Amino acid sequence: MEYTPIADVTAVPRPAADRAPAYGIEGEVVDGNDVVAVQEAVARLAARARAGDGPALLEAQTYRHFGHSRADPATYRPAEEVERWLKHDPLDLARGRLVEMGVSEAVLSEADERATTVVRQAVEAAKAAPPPDPDQALTDVWADGGAAWRT
Repeated sequence: MEYTPIADVTAVPRPAADRAPAYGIEGEVVDGNDVVAVQEAVARLAARARAGDGPALLEAQTYRHFGHSRADPATYRPAEEVERWLKHDPLDLARGRLVEMGVSEAVLSEADERATTVVRQAVEAAKAAPPPDPDQALTDVWADGGAAWRT
C-alpha cells in the first residue's frame, strides 16, 4: 500500500465509509482538511451514539503532502494531484476562515510565532531527554490478542 493508490486496491470510492453498511453501521465522509467540518461531524455522530442510535464510521478525507519518509520522494503521485491538495492545506483553510471572521493578520502572526516556539522547545526537550529505558520497550504492546497487556 505504500506506493499504491487506494482506488487501485478497492472497488468502492470511499474505502471506509462505503464499507460501513456491511457491518450495520452508518458511514459518512468529511473533508478531513477542514477542522470545523471535522469537529461538527464528530460532534453530530457522537451525539447520535450517545442518544442510543448506534455507532457510525467517519471517514476523514485528507492527503499526505510528502513521501512516507525522508527517503521517499513521492514521485509516484501526479504533480497536479499534489498541487491540488497543497492548495487545500488544513492550516491554510483554518487561517482563511479566521481571516473571514475578522481575525487580524497580526493576531495570526503572533499565534504562528507562539506555535513555532512551542514546537522548537518540544524538539529541544526531546533531544535533551535521556534515552528510553530498554526494560520498557515491550510495555503495553499488544502481542497475543488477549487483555493481559492492560493489567
